[in-house]
Amino acid sequence: MRSFRPYLLLTVAFLAMAIIGHGVFLFQWTQNQYMAGPNDGLAQMMPFKHLLYDHYTQGEFFYSFDFGLGAGIFSELSYYFSTSFVYLSTLIIVYLLESLKLIGVPDVLFWANASVFISIARLTIVLIATYTLFRYMRITRLSAVVGASIYGLSGMYFRHAAFWEFFADAFIWLPLLIFGAEKIFREQKPGWFMFAVAIAMIDNFYFAYINFLLTGIYIVFRLFIPLEKTETKWKQAILWFLMAGSLGAGISMVSFIPSVYAFLNNHRPAFQQDILWFEETENLLFMSRYILLPALFMLFLFIPSLYKLHRFRLFALLGLLAMVLYHSPMAGSIFNGFSAPQHRWEYFLSLMAAGAIASGLDHFHKLKLKEIVATSIMTALFYWWFAWRDEALEFTTLYPRLALIGLVVSLAAVLAAPVIRQHWQKPLLAAVLLVLVLATANSYQSEKLLENADIEDVDEDLITGDDYDDAEVRALIDEIQERETSEMYRIDWMEGVRNNTPIVQDFQGLSAYSSILNKNLLYFYLYDLEIDMQRESVSRYATLGNRSNLHSLLQGNYAIREKDDPNVPFGFRKFAATENFIAYQNRYPLPFARPAFQVYQESQLADEPPLLREHAMLSGIVLDETTETEPLPDRFPGKADYEIEEVGSSYEEGLLDIAEESGGLDLLLDEVPEEGDLYISFHLENTAADQGFPLEINEYRTTRKSNQSIYKTFVDDLTIRIEAAQKIEIRLPEGTYKLTDIEIVKEPYVLLREQNALADRTSDLKIDGSKVDVTYDNQEGAPFLNLSIPYERGWQATINGEPVDVLKANYAFLAVPLGDGMNDIELRYRPPFFLPSLFISLLSLATGLFWLRRRKRNELHKYAPKDSMPN
Repeated sequence: MRSFRPYLLLTVAFLAMAIIGHGVFLFQWTQNQYMAGPNDGLAQMMPFKHLLYDHYTQGEFFYSFDFGLGAGIFSELSYYFSTSFVYLSTLIIVYLLESLKLIGVPDVLFWANASVFISIARLTIVLIATYTLFRYMRITRLSAVVGASIYGLSGMYFRHAAFWEFFADAFIWLPLLIFGAEKIFREQKPGWFMFAVAIAMIDNFYFAYINFLLTGIYIVFRLFIPLEKTETKWKQAILWFLMAGSLGAGISMVSFIPSVYAFLNNHRPAFQQDILWFEETENLLFMSRYILLPALFMLFLFIPSLYKLHRFRLFALLGLLAMVLYHSPMAGSIFNGFSAPQHRWEYFLSLMAAGAIASGLDHFHKLKLKEIVATSIMTALFYWWFAWRDEALEFTTLYPRLALIGLVVSLAAVLAAPVIRQHWQKPLLAAVLLVLVLATANSYQSEKLLENADIEDVDEDLITGDDYDDAEVRALIDEIQERETSEMYRIDWMEGVRNNTPIVQDFQGLSAYSSILNKNLLYFYLYDLEIDMQRESVSRYATLGNRSNLHSLLQGNYAIREKDDPNVPFGFRKFAATENFIAYQNRYPLPFARPAFQVYQESQLADEPPLLREHAMLSGIVLDETTETEPLPDRFPGKADYEIEEVGSSYEEGLLDIAEESGGLDLLLDEVPEEGDLYISFHLENTAADQGFPLEINEYRTTRKSNQSIYKTFVDDLTIRIEAAQKIEIRLPEGTYKLTDIEIVKEPYVLLREQNALADRTSDLKIDGSKVDVTYDNQEGAPFLNLSIPYERGWQATINGEPVDVLKANYAFLAVPLGDGMNDIELRYRPPFFLPSLFISLLSLATGLFWLRRRKRNELHKYAPKDSMPN
């Protein structure tokens, strides 16, 4: 018990440090304000926690029809929380508290409340892990505590934890990986590295990639900078890294393979802007949003004698390399999977700076006063030069002032330390550093996050209020859910630009926002059907562009609109209203499972308007591969003839030049449809280098991103549905645009009404997460059955107990072949390659344990006394 006491006291000390480090956020929590970003924090982190908790605690681990139009949550949400050890541990604790009736049913507000406490627990683990690493590297206790605090309490930790909470988990796994590497270098023990690799890859494949790059850089430097006299030879070390890393990777396959498949099955338009190798970025010493380097780190870098110490040299050189990479957008792109440059890996710089400071502290008492004075002057001049050359730097806010105070206090402490007793020098510097670290952490929260990043706006009123979870809309949703008896229906509603509104408000909707989505659905929206989402952006889909055919095909049976919004799909009738909102019901719904008699091929429709593709989906089935096809629907309404009038603009050879504040074109139809809608298609590009813009077509409004935005899709072929009218007004702000391939088609919805009138021969429909059962009476010999389930590898089907192929149909959905008579259809979903990957994981785990056990026995046998060995 006595031997355990120091560890308990250390844990308590780190917990206290984590609590003090979250001081600002804890105070905000007492004011009902939460540690969550107003954008992705509320739009993704809290909804996904809520969704996964509901499904996991109900025993559904693989699929959800509540996530967009349906998705494999184990694989597609692996980038977020589905395999996160921190989240899964939290889930277990919360579930136990709920089971004991100590808390109510967790909702999004609960997860927002819990965020700061989860962050405190995570930071405590980060501090313990980093301290353990430094102690193992023979850094003294006090210096290791200081180093751990510099790493864990860095601004980037709080930024990650607030905006993208799962990012902060990477702070745990990087020290663990380096600890495993040190175990191989120092003791020839590969077990720690093997399990560190496995844990990192299971927890989050994306940050495993980042951490492996960072650990690889560390290992390369470590091969040339030995820290002990009897270290593993470099060839043997590389061999063990490969063996342990391979086994660790094998152990992770049950999570990693489905996760990587989901990543590869995602679609994100390529980043098309130029990426520089080097550019001037934010001031690392005064103003950076990500990393604020401690003044003592910069001072130690200027002390030549410290470089004689191998441990300091290792951390210092890696820190200098990281400082260079920080200023390289290309490095940011490489760490982001060769995509758009992002600042997500820089916690490595914090860890290296922490290691350098901790190593320097251990030898500070050996430094001469003359050397300290000289380097203090150099450090002060270096800071002055950084401040002088930064024209944007102003000492009008707390953060740069604190950096300056940190410099002055640090220099004062190092100059005062040599004149006091030697055994007080390190405690003095450690106390100064800890105070500065805690002060910087809290000022970072206050200025960089609460004020500059608007986290102070995230309070209970926002989460339960009109901008996030409108009570009037809730009432309409409740009314819909009370009256609806079918197994599957969807509601077209979204709060502002929050695509995950359906998760927050607990209904099945038509929108989703996630960094990983089913590429079949994204292609369906962006290219195949050209569905406008009223906002151009990547990693999301939303609504169905008010297109009634698509609403009926995908069970979009309800829509909620603000009272003054005229964009209501054709055939939707009002059935309920509140003061500010109206709920509409689709008069032409179609079954969840529909027979297909006519078979078309995607290539047949490649050059046809999106409306004809809708008709093909209504009248039959569109397959990506088939040898026998039907002629295309022959009742297509055809194109509308029109004349062009310029309005505040000039239009020649596809170039639209608008000189007024707002202008564009009027398209005057020769013949106005008596009923129905118009589909207007065109190609539109803004020639401005960096300017987003709104686009208005009659009553419809959408927005397009700047050509420089990292969220631009560069999908410029648009199709907009509007109500039938004689004049179509296209309005854009002042500027020059490429506007070509204008085409207008009429849709009277005759085919939709006919399909709605057909008898529904399905029965016994049951949808339960990854299980879908339905019976179809195939009296007329239909060859296929369409189902409103997004196509995704992992679905398996049986009909009357016999396996059948699951087909990709209608561009993004499932179909199965039918037999004559009654077809009892069972569909089951498991993550792609789940059973083979599970087998690899179990085999790798068994092999790894056997390998480690055998090595241990060989070591014991090697060092056993000779007289104890058998004859």
